[in-house]
Parts: sequence; C-alpha cells; structure tokens
Amino acid sequence: MSHFFNDKVLDHDLPRFEEVVLTPVSKKYLQVIILNTLIFSVILLGAAGVGYFFLKNSFPDLAWIVPVVITALVVINFIYQVLAFRQRKYAFRERDVIYQFGLISKTIVIIPFNRIQHTALEEGWLSRSLGLKSVTVFTAGAGGSDLSINGLPGDIAENFNQLILAKIDSENSTVDSLATPESAADVEGEKGSGAIIESSKEDG
Repeated sequence: MSHFFNDKVLDHDLPRFEEVVLTPVSKKYLQVIILNTLIFSVILLGAAGVGYFFLKNSFPDLAWIVPVVITALVVINFIYQVLAFRQRKYAFRERDVIYQFGLISKTIVIIPFNRIQHTALEEGWLSRSLGLKSVTVFTAGAGGSDLSINGLPGDIAENFNQLILAKIDSENSTVDSLATPESAADVEGEKGSGAIIESSKEDG
C-alpha cells in the first residue's frame, strides 16, 4: 500500500535562484540598443520641431516648452537604455532558463524546460553584422513568445537553442515513458480492431 506524504518544506530547503551566477549579454548588443534609441529619438525630435512650428505663432511664449520637454525625455530615455542594458543577464540550468532585465523595476523570468513548446533564432540586419542572435522561447498555452534573450553571440545562441530542444525532447521522452500500461493496452486494442491512430506533434 502506497503512502501519501506532504511534509512541510523548510525555507532553507527551497532552491534559491538568487545564488545562480547570471551571464551578461554581449557588449556588442549595446550598439543595437543605441541605434534603435537614436532612431526613436530622431522621430520624437522631429515631432517636437513640427509642434513648435505650429505653436510659435499662436503661443509664442509657451511654444518653446514642447521641444525642451521632448529633448529632456530623449536624453533621459537614452541614459536609461544604456544603464538598463547592464541588467540584461541570463543563465541556463539543467531544468530551466533564467533571464533578468529592467533597471528601475528589475524582472527575473524563470521558465522550466517542460513548459517550452518550441524556440526560434532571430537576428536583425545590425545584429547579423555584429555576429549576434536572439533566442525566443514559446511556452505552452501562450499566444505569443514568453521570453526573448537578445544580444547573444551567434554560436552561443545556436548552442543554447540546441540545448533547449534537447531538453524538450528529454522531458517529452520522460513523460512518454510514464504512460500507464492500461493506456498502452488500449492503444494496442484499437490497432487490433483496425482503427487508424494518428499522432501529431506541433512544433509551432
């Protein structure tokens, strides 16, 4: 007779992800962030110029506020993006992937491999020229990507992608091996009765 146990887990027995040493993304990815920030800044400054042009006749004493405020926001956003880049770190463990990002509000995402449906490697034109790639992870039950680790060296991104796929296959094999004998007998019975059984697996 099997016994059910549900003992209390002590605080010191809980795994602590804070002790994991995270790896920063490639420093080259900062160039991508700077370029994207500059493009966004040019658009905002252009809008500020247009706003000043239309307001300077109607509100000559207040029109200067628009370009000054937008310029200040552009500078603050640029500084924020550069500082936040330093917080982009990741780690791959035996059973999950960890990604940290954010400056004012730091976010740490932990996704177990058995929740991952599939992955994708992505690269923009500038990232490609810098030899960088992004690993995007899609999890079960989600409408879109749940995690994207940008700024990885190309070879590391490909190795991590293969690692994740291998872990997914390993987890699926473990689940399949735990199938009950009754289920297997039912399948055999259906095959014997002439039923056609199709098994499909979506890779997304």
